[in-house]
Amino acid sequence: MSSESPEVRKSESREVRGLNLLLAFLLAVSMTTAPAARQEWRATALASFDDVWQTIHDTFYDPTFGGLNWDAVRTELRPKVEAAASPEAARDVIREMLARLKRSHFVLLSAESATDTLPGEAVVPIDVRMGALGLVITRVRPASAAERAGLHAGDVVLEIDGQTIASWLQSAQGGDDRARYLEVWRRAYRALHGDAGSNAALRVRAPDGRERSIIVTRGAEPGDVVKLGNLPPLHVTMDAREVTSPGGRRVGVIAFNIWMATLNDAIAAAVDKYRNDAALVIDLRGNPGGLAGMITGVAGHLLAEPKVLGTMQTRAQQLHFAANPRRSTPDGRSVMPFAGPVAILVDEISASASECFAGGLQSLGRARIFGRQTMGQALPASTKTLANGDVLMYALGDFVTSTGKRLEGDGVIPDVSQPLSVAALAAGRDLTLDAALSWIDTRSGGSD
Repeated sequence: MSSESPEVRKSESREVRGLNLLLAFLLAVSMTTAPAARQEWRATALASFDDVWQTIHDTFYDPTFGGLNWDAVRTELRPKVEAAASPEAARDVIREMLARLKRSHFVLLSAESATDTLPGEAVVPIDVRMGALGLVITRVRPASAAERAGLHAGDVVLEIDGQTIASWLQSAQGGDDRARYLEVWRRAYRALHGDAGSNAALRVRAPDGRERSIIVTRGAEPGDVVKLGNLPPLHVTMDAREVTSPGGRRVGVIAFNIWMATLNDAIAAAVDKYRNDAALVIDLRGNPGGLAGMITGVAGHLLAEPKVLGTMQTRAQQLHFAANPRRSTPDGRSVMPFAGPVAILVDEISASASECFAGGLQSLGRARIFGRQTMGQALPASTKTLANGDVLMYALGDFVTSTGKRLEGDGVIPDVSQPLSVAALAAGRDLTLDAALSWIDTRSGGSD
């Protein structure tokens, strides 16, 4: 059974080519310059600049560019490409042009970073988040090399392979702390990756202030491997479990790391498994997005009517993301969508399709949101290879929820905010999930 509404299915081929490719932006953390013949690179740089300008001119969802004079931008910046001293200097001009739009998902990836975004497919088996407390380990994979080496949730990472987190933060670009923290997180994500069997040298500080140096062997990431467009192989994981609320209620918790069609049946099975539980928790923490059309099918497990989660405005049309109520299971049994309370967990790495899903259900009053403010990068995107081999990622539309709330920039603001706590992490507590479970004990219906 398809998880998309008929209207959204019309755009499926475009989505497969790259809708909501935020992950490309998150993974592309190193920009390097390809060698080029002195007489050739400038011509291809100019052709690439012109292609970027024209592509955005033809596809930007707002033909007025929000008041920005796009023709004047070209007139101002093209001479800078002509005068650029190197291919990288020309790239910087294109990036300056993209920055004038003041939108996410307008990114120039160099030819090298677009095809090889990470130094290896193996990783130190930990999750980290960057914030005011520093680069905090939020999870250590059980029975992993990291656990055996003595890393714990709640530890603050000070250095990775001799590079200090403090120096990354000092040099990070961005208009506010959220943007700078994201850049540091991206650098850390890259630094934790490497060749299988390679060692990472970490210096960490425990919650009690004790510092120590630890060597951890990188290993393969868990999950099924899928391929999408220009992206490197993606490791897709899902976890479904049942927990008990403080009041003794059974609650199904469904977590997945990216919106990929391969998870449709697994999500359906999990919802069916917990259909008679008191509530559901959808954990989207660390989920940077994926295929936006999936949100209509997953929302259909929670909504009995085809209510509109939000609207995507493109240059040519509006796409209404309406829930596709799921009244039968993959094996043919008749059911009704889950009607009990729904909590959604988010954090600063929740983005794109995750934001559209959480923000859409929040606007409808169907779910209560717990955690930390999301990334605020919700725009749908596609990719295009330029004359010099670089890849342009560009937004195709704007997304607003059913109440007219624009998610770009501010992201989803949780109904219940839960800051990181190193003490709680060290004690093995998940304060965000705890808050959701406490709220569930106060609920008897399915709405917020």
